[in-house]
Amino acid sequence: MPRVLSQETEPVNADSFLDIVASVVCIMLIMVVMVGMRIRNTPVDPMLSSEAAEAHAALEATVAEERSLRGEMAKILRDIRSLEEETAVRAVERDALAIGVAVLEQELSQRRSEMDAQTQARFDAAKQLAEARRRLDELRDQKRRLETARPEAIVVESYPTPLGRAVDDEELHFHLRQGRVAHVPIEKLVRLARDDARRKADQLLERDGVPEFTEAVGPEGGFRFRYTVQRHDTIEEQPGGLAIRHIGLRITEWTVIPVGGQIGETVDEALAPNSAFRRALAQRKSDKTTITIWVYADSFDAFRRLRKELHQLGLGVAARPLPEGVMIAGSPKGSKSLAQ
Repeated sequence: MPRVLSQETEPVNADSFLDIVASVVCIMLIMVVMVGMRIRNTPVDPMLSSEAAEAHAALEATVAEERSLRGEMAKILRDIRSLEEETAVRAVERDALAIGVAVLEQELSQRRSEMDAQTQARFDAAKQLAEARRRLDELRDQKRRLETARPEAIVVESYPTPLGRAVDDEELHFHLRQGRVAHVPIEKLVRLARDDARRKADQLLERDGVPEFTEAVGPEGGFRFRYTVQRHDTIEEQPGGLAIRHIGLRITEWTVIPVGGQIGETVDEALAPNSAFRRALAQRKSDKTTITIWVYADSFDAFRRLRKELHQLGLGVAARPLPEGVMIAGSPKGSKSLAQ
């Protein structure tokens, strides 16, 4: 039979346990100190420092701006309060003046009512005399100003006696609108229209039912020429009872159409040497050439300047006024220009 061995267990010592715990705590403290020293000795990242500096500078700028805005707001509030106080003072003064005027008017009315008829008459006469004297002083001042002021000289321009004559000689035509003058080559445009009509005469000769047609030529010198051609038949009686039919063409009406909104040159430019206006004048065939100016209502002042220059050159001038929106036009039944 086996023998049971008895084992005796040594009891745990409490002081030994406390020593172990204290050792562990000391080790942990030593590790914390070492980590702290390592962190303290680690160099600071320069990028983080610059970003922090920029953020700090931005914060300071924002704070300074906020302080400035607060100061401006406080100043504005002080100005508003000052204006309100000044307005209140002015209102009180205005009311006081109104009351004073009312009181004076009431006293004056009361004094007049207390006067007898003769005194009132003397009072009214004195008042009228004072008003008359004031008016006399004003008239004297006005007379003095008129005497000292120098009147503007009135320039009277003299032109030849305005006796008109019908123009049968050569004409030079000019278009004057918005203060700009341009030469209108009507003779050249008429020649172009006749040549164009001869080329297109078959439209009338081959078709009896078409009595006329309208076409346009140009531009020439800044103008187009719209014309209307009409068929013109004549019968010539021959001996022996024969009749010959002659078919002809004639321009019945024409219109000059400006190509652009502003054509030509200003009056100052036209009166200068070597201008287009003077070159057109140099093309005249004789001194008897009449200068016909088709002028609109907005350019009468410019027309007077041109007329003065043309009269100094010894040229006859014919004015053909045109309403706004109406273009230069003519026909065999139209009137001739009158030159002065």
